[in-house]
Amino acid sequence: MQVKTSELPGIGRKYTLDLSRGGQIVIIIHHHGLREVYYFKEPDDDEPSFFSQFSDEEARQIGTLLLGVDYQPVAEDKMELLLKSVRLDWIKVEHDSCLANKTILESKIRTMTGSTVIGIQRGEKVIGSPDIHEKILPGDTLMAIGTRDQTKSLETMCRL
Repeated sequence: MQVKTSELPGIGRKYTLDLSRGGQIVIIIHHHGLREVYYFKEPDDDEPSFFSQFSDEEARQIGTLLLGVDYQPVAEDKMELLLKSVRLDWIKVEHDSCLANKTILESKIRTMTGSTVIGIQRGEKVIGSPDIHEKILPGDTLMAIGTRDQTKSLETMCRL
């Protein structure tokens, strides 16, 4: 992104930002702290599509939000990699499953499959972050996290 700066004598400073997806933002910072923000759909438009004014305090608050002080989004490529490598699956425990009537500890799910049970749905009740001593009952639905192969292994155990 290209940023052009120019002095506005007696007013303050003007910043012009050409956006990568088209359009242009013009920010004027007045000597007394007022900020004006203009958005133009086309750089050569005479009238802005959007205009707003911010006090010094408002502008600083917006700036901290834009900097990501409170929240850091995950980059799209990192999120895609995460979604490719980690799955969250809901897996029903069949009545004749080898897991039925065993605790999470006794069933050795993590050791046998590599996946982790992070929740159990039992009828209308949901047990979040179940204790290792929680008994897995026939008909339960396990909320499990792991790679595709790990959750597939758990799915196989829930059927056998």
